[in-house]
Amino acid sequence: MPLLLLASCGSPETIGGDSAPLVEGVEVVRVTVSPDEVTLSTGPTGGAPTSFIATATFSDGSQLVLPEADWSISNSVTGTIDAYGVFTPAPAAGGITYVTARFAGVEDSALATVVYTDEIVEEGTDPTVFTGADAAHPGMWTYPQDGVSFPRNTPGITFQWAELGQAGARLRFRSSLTDVTVYTTGTAWTADEELWQRIAATNAGGTVSVELALAVGAETWVDDPLTLNVNRMDGAGTVYYWSTSTEGTLRIPYAGSAEPFLEDPGGECIGCHAIGGGKIAYTIRLDAGAEWTPQVGVQSVADLSVLLAASDAVQGSFKAWSPDGNWLVITDHGSLLLYDGNTFALIAEIAVGGNATQPDWSPDGTQLAFVLAQDYTTDSFFSNGAIAVMDWLGKGQFGPATVLWDPKEPYNAYYPAWSPDSKWIAFDQSTGDSYDDTDATLWVIAREGGTPVELGAANLTTGLINSYPRWGPLPDDDVLWLAFSSVRNYGNVASGMHQIWVAGFDPALAEAGADPSWPAFWLPGQDPTQSNHVPIWYDQ
Repeated sequence: MPLLLLASCGSPETIGGDSAPLVEGVEVVRVTVSPDEVTLSTGPTGGAPTSFIATATFSDGSQLVLPEADWSISNSVTGTIDAYGVFTPAPAAGGITYVTARFAGVEDSALATVVYTDEIVEEGTDPTVFTGADAAHPGMWTYPQDGVSFPRNTPGITFQWAELGQAGARLRFRSSLTDVTVYTTGTAWTADEELWQRIAATNAGGTVSVELALAVGAETWVDDPLTLNVNRMDGAGTVYYWSTSTEGTLRIPYAGSAEPFLEDPGGECIGCHAIGGGKIAYTIRLDAGAEWTPQVGVQSVADLSVLLAASDAVQGSFKAWSPDGNWLVITDHGSLLLYDGNTFALIAEIAVGGNATQPDWSPDGTQLAFVLAQDYTTDSFFSNGAIAVMDWLGKGQFGPATVLWDPKEPYNAYYPAWSPDSKWIAFDQSTGDSYDDTDATLWVIAREGGTPVELGAANLTTGLINSYPRWGPLPDDDVLWLAFSSVRNYGNVASGMHQIWVAGFDPALAEAGADPSWPAFWLPGQDPTQSNHVPIWYDQ
């Protein structure tokens, strides 16, 4: 590539890269990259190369188009750049990147926007059926919900819509960085892992609009587009949940698939599990009927080695581990019992001044949240429950109980759960008892107390048994994640079945007293034919 002098004669000789001019006393005062802003296109096979030019301006007023410079880009996902300023868009994803040229200690940058485009025509689909005029037809979408927020690594979302006698369906994913069109038949479409990660990675930290059109007769029916929020961070950890269908505990590593974890030993169930310090404690209910023995067992999360064999020696239902796994609180017939988390010796019954159940230990180790149940039947069945906390004083001691929220009749508060930053307590509230109540809804309260805030977007509506909220591990972000069980429809796939759902949570909105939740999404990896409950989201 030859040198090109653009200004006065006698311009200094130069060498490429970040070297200084060869003429003494003449310095580089400015480097200019052109074009200063450009929009490029890429796709499954990549995009066409584009040349950027770096021009140096010297202290004597001369200018030189540099044959080489120290070129770099800020976002390596978008492509590559060589020593001559030739940028080649990558096939992996689109995105925004700064293209920078540095020479003799001086640099300048241009902005490149790479738009990922693709068209997918599934076998048996005829795109020419979309010849009719567009006609508004809202209400065709069945999943996901408009405005939902996903962690970036959430695997292939199954987009679903109604059966309306269509000859074909067209989806279009659009943003400033994406334009992907899909032609398909039927009432659902799932992006393969590679394509979905391209869309998600391209739009991480932003939004994607999803348009739906159905070819019905001579018309093209068009629904209102959905807005998907793609979080800039990945979901992490593993969700452990109890399935009544398998009578065992299963787990899903986030972005993975369900796998058996603790199998039913031959009794009615193995549930009421809690995890802390790399250990999982659970209850085995061995006998049916009014009288039954809730035996507690403990195993290592890593290799399932038995740390405490389930027997009559330790009994109880709900549990809470201290963050380090050295202490374990177990509820038994309205009492909170403190055990050594390593020897499983009973240390003390914790005095709280009433029937107590459903404990949860704050991740910072300073407090225990639990329910004070006024109208108590069992640890699972009660009404007129209040959310309370007490300080951990160390050495097997707790301070006095303090009620944070007492909703008064006819309301019942239960299933408290600490956020990973120990600033919030999520809980259930309903007008009935504490077990599988139809009108159960999710709420949150600050650790200092005050007025709770309903998670309205996550609840969606009443009658869905939104139950047992549990938080995901703390991400490096200002959005938290909350898993819970609900009987809402999973599009056209599952109707009225308990499944695990996940909703985003914005602490800033909660602090302002506004609804801090996003609409919930179905946790991928589950078996939609199973009845799934009690999600525990752990960082291993």
